[in-house]
Amino acid sequence: MIRKMMMMQFAVAGLALAQAPALEKAPAIGTGYKMACPAGTRQIGGPKTDFGAYACLKGTVDGMRLMTGPMVSFDNAGHVVAIGQMEDNFRVGTWKFFDTTGKLTGTTSFLKGEYNGLRVEYQADGKLKFEENWVNGKRQGPQKAFDTAGVVTVTEYRDDRPVAK
Repeated sequence: MIRKMMMMQFAVAGLALAQAPALEKAPAIGTGYKMACPAGTRQIGGPKTDFGAYACLKGTVDGMRLMTGPMVSFDNAGHVVAIGQMEDNFRVGTWKFFDTTGKLTGTTSFLKGEYNGLRVEYQADGKLKFEENWVNGKRQGPQKAFDTAGVVTVTEYRDDRPVAK
């Protein structure tokens, strides 16, 4: 009986957590910001440059230029719109995305530039809009979409295609 009550409490807490507003804000990053670039790379770009981002760049023996390390992308007005990591010109790890007011709009996990892991997007009020699971660039498993009232619709995917029930 106690175990059943605890499980119910965890389920209710999980639902409340899933619909909690995204409170995270974009960091204030402007001209002159110094990133922690890995050894062998140098920082390039800036908020109001043609590149539109700060990134860490390394050169190779054959003259290629590769972004490796942290990266911060800006819109034309200089607002932070994305923060993540690069590895040899590919997005890797979890990236965070922000609107022009600095509010978190979503997160996406990458592996060598492909969606790989959890991808989440938030509605304007901060509640979940969708939650997707990706493996090597393809949706896999249960994908959750939330309406404005917080009601969830779950669709099962296999190899980026919905599974018929």
